[in-house]
Order: sequence, then structure tokens, then C-alpha cells
Amino acid sequence: MMKETKKEVLRGYLDRLQQGEELASVRRDFVRSFVDVQPEEIMEAEQSLLRDGVAPQKLQKLCDLHSALFCGSSEEEIAAQRAATERAAQAAPELDGLPEGHPISILRRENEVLEQQLTALFRLLGKKEDGTAFAAAFPRLNALRAHYAKKEELLMPILYRYGVTGPSEVMWGVDDEIKKELGVLTKALKEDAENVVIYRGRLHDLMTRIREMMVKEERILFPLTVRYFTQEEWYAVYRDDKEFAAVPPADTQLKWEEAETWCAEQQEALAREEIFGGKVQLETGELTVRQLRALLALFPVDITFIDEDDVLRYFLNEGKIFARPRSALGRKVYECHPPQIIPVVRQMLADFKAKKRDHMVVWRRIMGKPIGVRYQAVYGEDGTYLGTVEFVQDFTEALAHFA
Repeated sequence: MMKETKKEVLRGYLDRLQQGEELASVRRDFVRSFVDVQPEEIMEAEQSLLRDGVAPQKLQKLCDLHSALFCGSSEEEIAAQRAATERAAQAAPELDGLPEGHPISILRRENEVLEQQLTALFRLLGKKEDGTAFAAAFPRLNALRAHYAKKEELLMPILYRYGVTGPSEVMWGVDDEIKKELGVLTKALKEDAENVVIYRGRLHDLMTRIREMMVKEERILFPLTVRYFTQEEWYAVYRDDKEFAAVPPADTQLKWEEAETWCAEQQEALAREEIFGGKVQLETGELTVRQLRALLALFPVDITFIDEDDVLRYFLNEGKIFARPRSALGRKVYECHPPQIIPVVRQMLADFKAKKRDHMVVWRRIMGKPIGVRYQAVYGEDGTYLGTVEFVQDFTEALAHFA
């Protein structure tokens, strides 16, 4: 099948889904059309559609079709799954030869843990007489949030720079849909374990989507990163991986000695470059660089500064609310957000630059914690726009004093 033909076939499938045709029907045709096509080729066709102006949200529907190649249930789909698995093994043998402490090895171990959790949950969901055990075990799936954050913050932006935009623009959106549904169902089961009966269908569908996403990581995302990333980029990913939580009990403490050496050398170089004896002169006094660093480390808040060119230049992550990889420094802020949020960020920054407003505040609960996020425009003495600073703070302790 020629590349242009693949794109048009995918466009046809999207149109059929938009017109309300059943997913199962479209899936069957998808399997017939793409059984002999590499997953990477499908992604190239999707990226071509993105360049043609097709919205990422629309392309997210194709993720459910991808899974037909890997997670089918009919005899025809199982045959396609077997063929795709064999192709993946031939196409990406490098995944099995990675060091134990390599970031991809860690992510794959986390997927193994998630698969074990899903297997247990599917078994419990089948026991219709008692939903208590399922309701008690289900919240453990929320650990996948850290797993998704790693691939979204550490892997996808680098692929994006190589022109591989599909994972960032499509897969990230599906991740967000999964996380949103996971949050809704976790809350429902926390309120009443008997809600398992009411939400049984949605629970089954969500867990199936999670399992399918794991397969797509193994078959598409991880092999792509191994093929594109340089060794130094992997060292940086390894360094930043430590800023993120793990999916327990996945063993993420195994070290990658080559990367450890690189990290140590980077830290030594940074220490040599720092002018600890130098002073920062301010209107109301002065501080040495060492004093300033120690003082900032006391703030129980996350601070991120974006310069006038929308590039992330500095962050302080003492609040530990959102993970902040150092590889994000020097990156356009738009590469640090899921696709559906980017228009909001662009509009906010445009308003700050035009002085239509100088701040925006968002209050929301994140994993049950009351979090305040304040975006503040920064202007120089002459009114010139210098950038935007983001303050993120957990208000749990503060609210406890007003109960």
C-alpha cells in the first residue's frame, strides 16, 4: 500500500467513525487494510494528516483502531495481532538488549506491573457477587499517571524535535482521556463500592484502553525513541527520570553506570561554572549565589519562568507538585503541554504580551489535594514584557488551619 494511499484510507476510516459507524465494523476493515503494514508507517500517515490540518482530537479515534493490530478478539484480529507481534520483534530487537537501568527498561518493567494489576482487576470484575475487593484494588491503577508523565515529559518532546509528532499530538490526548476517566471512576468507587455494578461496562472499557495503550507503547513509542535518541539524550532522560514517581513495586532503583558517570561529570562541570563567591545586586540588598540557592530551596512552591520568546528558562521544584525534568530547560513551553491545552497557553501568553491581562489563576484538586496555580506576567521597569512566571502550591496545610 503506497504512503499516499494509507493516508487516504485512514481519512476514510475517520469519516466513517464521524458519521456514526460502529467501531467494531471499522476495526475489521482496518485489520484487513493494515495487517501487512508496520505501525511506524501508520504513524507516518497520521502525521501527514496532521500536516493537512486534521485536528489531533479527531486522530485520537484512530488509536482504538491501532489496537486491532495488537489486542483483537476475533479470529481475524488475533491473526493480525500475531503478525504485528512478529514484525515488532524483528523491527525492535534493541528493546531487549538495553541495560536494566535504562529509562526504557524501567518503563517496560512498570508496564509489567500494570499488566499484573489489570489481570487481577479483570478477574475481580468477573466476580459479580462482590465489588468490594475490586473497589479496594482499583485505585492502585492511578500509579499509571506517573508512568504517563514520564513518556509525555521525557520522551515525546524529544521525538517532536525529530519531527515525529504523532505520539505527542495523538497519544498524549488519549492518555488524558484515560486519566480523566480513571479519576471519575476512582471517585465513584470511593464513594460507594457497590458502584462497581453500575459502572461495570465503563470499568471494563477503561482497563481495556489502558492495556491497549501499554501495547502501543511497546510496539510503537519505545522502538521509535530507541531509533532516534542519541546516547547523550538517553543520559539526560535517565537523569530526569529520578524526578518522577514509579509504578510500585517496579524496581526503578537499578543504576545505569554509563549514565551515572555522565550525570556526575555534568554536576562537576556545573559546580565549576557556578560563581559561588559572586553576588547578585538588588535594590534592597545583595546575596551570594550560594545564599540565593539556599534561600530559594526553602520555598514550598513550584516556580517556572518562561521568557519573552516562550522558552522555559528556569524552574524551582521544591513543592514537588508537578515533576520538572531538567531537559525541559531551553524548550518551547508549548512542547511541555498536551495538545488540547496548547491553544489556551498561546492565548494567555498573547494576552500578557498585549497587556490585556496580567495574570490568570486556576484552582483545582489534583489527586485529592487543593492546588493553586497562578500565572503572572513579568514586566520590566519600562513596561517591556520579560516573560511569565508560574507558581504552583499545595494548600492542604493552609486549609487545615481554617477548618
